[in-house]
Amino acid sequence: MSAFPRYADLSMRLSDEPDPAWRVHQLATDRVAAGEDIIVLSIGEPDAPPPPAVLAEIEASIARGRTRYAAARGEDAVVHAICAYAARDAGRPITPDMVNFFPGAQTAMFGMLMTLVGPGDRLILPEPFYAPYTQVLRASGVAVDHVPLRPEDGFHPRVEEIRAAVRPETRAVVLTHPHNPTGAMLGKDELAAIAAVCRDHDLWLVADEVYGEFAYGGEYTSILALEGFEDRVVSLGTLSKSYAMTGFRHGWSIAPPALAARAGVLLEAMLFGCVQFIQDAGAVALADGGAFPRAERDKYLRRLDRVMAELEGSTAILPRRPEAGMFVMIDIRPTGLEAEDFALRLLDAERVSVLPTHTFGPSGAGHVRISLGMDDELLVEAARRIRRFADALA
Repeated sequence: MSAFPRYADLSMRLSDEPDPAWRVHQLATDRVAAGEDIIVLSIGEPDAPPPPAVLAEIEASIARGRTRYAAARGEDAVVHAICAYAARDAGRPITPDMVNFFPGAQTAMFGMLMTLVGPGDRLILPEPFYAPYTQVLRASGVAVDHVPLRPEDGFHPRVEEIRAAVRPETRAVVLTHPHNPTGAMLGKDELAAIAAVCRDHDLWLVADEVYGEFAYGGEYTSILALEGFEDRVVSLGTLSKSYAMTGFRHGWSIAPPALAARAGVLLEAMLFGCVQFIQDAGAVALADGGAFPRAERDKYLRRLDRVMAELEGSTAILPRRPEAGMFVMIDIRPTGLEAEDFALRLLDAERVSVLPTHTFGPSGAGHVRISLGMDDELLVEAARRIRRFADALA
């Protein structure tokens, strides 16, 4: 007989080991806390403060007494603001019965997957993928079939491989669009082809679209804009990156009304409403018409150009210019080092922290990711150090 009662199967599906994706980042932040001068590029934290109107609204909302229980699926003001915001990308009306407010996009992914899939089901997820979703997938109990995003394809999926991965138990295809960590952004025709696979096999198409505001050159298309597929797409959003509000935990899902209602039942069971003044602040942010994220995108584009200028021409590394997002993937395979070994040695030699992406999936092997969420001059200095370190190895 066991000395302790059993844990639930859901709990046992989760790993209690530290996520290896963040090993180098944790080491770097520990060294920063100990007083070392480290340039930390291993996490996607915007360096800008939130918009002043957002901060002012926090204080005003609290003063109005907006600290009470909230509507389980979201307060009216923020839900209507999300509808208006999403409708611009969707090119069609987004109605309140399609929206659920979650504390962040990762929670939204958790809530929607717990509503859509479970043990015995399968889903298709291109890799490399955003590593923190590993625990979300484990919690749902779903089995995952990966399709590779190859560097030689610009990390775009091959639709025929998605189709070939469908099994009788498959219930959904999950995308990060634009993609993290690679910065790839799918065109409308690519998205429509993937949606057609979902239609042909009666699957859901779920997309984390948190980097949609940060498109460089090409035209961003939300899955909500795919005509003829409205009954099977689920879009997840957040203000964390676009409005520099990472700590606010402000996110949402947009889904067909019947699915949104089922997810709303889960929200009632789990949260019974999120913080009112945080929702009020989000409604104020979304009312700016996109001015703040446009300025952030322009800033990241300027930084991207400067970083690429520093890194391009090296014989030891190959920076891959992203189509969207706030990260740059760097191919370090010519150095002969594994990604984590490269990152650890770089941290010691040049005091720069980068994120090895081998734990994001096999196609991320031999690459590291750097964030553009850093002061321009520090970012340029970090790029110089990365190239100096790599060229010395070569």
